[in-house]
Amino acid sequence: MNDVTVIGAGPAGCTAAVQCLRLGLDVRLLDTTGRAGGLIREARLIENYPGLSAIPGSEFAEKLCSHISVFGIKVLDYHADSIVRINDGFEIRSNQGVIASASVIVATGTVPADYSIPGNASSRLLRSILDVRKPVPSNMIVIGGGEAALDYAMSLSDAGSNVDILVRNSCLRACGRLKDEVETRSGIRILYNTEPVSIISSGSDLLVRYTSDGNNGEHLAGAVLAATGRKPKLPVMPDELKHGSGGVITSIPGLYIVGDALLGSLGQAAIAAGHGLQAAGFVRDFMNGLA
Repeated sequence: MNDVTVIGAGPAGCTAAVQCLRLGLDVRLLDTTGRAGGLIREARLIENYPGLSAIPGSEFAEKLCSHISVFGIKVLDYHADSIVRINDGFEIRSNQGVIASASVIVATGTVPADYSIPGNASSRLLRSILDVRKPVPSNMIVIGGGEAALDYAMSLSDAGSNVDILVRNSCLRACGRLKDEVETRSGIRILYNTEPVSIISSGSDLLVRYTSDGNNGEHLAGAVLAATGRKPKLPVMPDELKHGSGGVITSIPGLYIVGDALLGSLGQAAIAAGHGLQAAGFVRDFMNGLA
């Protein structure tokens, strides 16, 4: 049994693992992909991480890989199905085996919230920009009005695609610099008060029918990407688990939740890193009998 197991190797998990090691703890780092980075790889640009100039998410992920390797931390390819309390700690279980740990930091991030469009091509509806085929189709549809939708649209535009953003409300949820960039970007069109009605295969393309301001319309696209909300991607947890919004400490001593897994949405890398640092400190106190 090791001191602490961190589940998830995004910014929160990598930060927690490094800090736990620095604090003298025996740490194990798990991730379903077997590598560091997490969903930060999707980001077009990270512009607000202290000390870093604007950097693509893919490059940031590689920096995470390099950072943990400096400390000799390796990511174990492991999908955690459940966490179970035992007398002297926890068992992390999956069909890959059981891992015992005195404490656990859950940094598993989020998955897309349930969303579908009627039609014979709903299975072709993409939920991650990493799933868009290369080369990027010349015409794309992005569904959603938040930061993730706009970030996807800018990335697709950078790759040479003409993008239609379908927004069901009369305004964007995103604001500030990203909103301004999208609104002034040639090749990106925003359709407000627009709701997809059906998605139908048309050869290698997709035909999306929609209503917009009470009128019917349709658009042919090489791919459709939905950014319509996310939810925490958590292993099955003990029934008695309780935790407050924004707080990494749970009702179970030795068990902590950090980053997007705690917030339930795509957050900021710096916030995730802060959560990781907090959790590492709490684990140290727990292992020393101070919590």
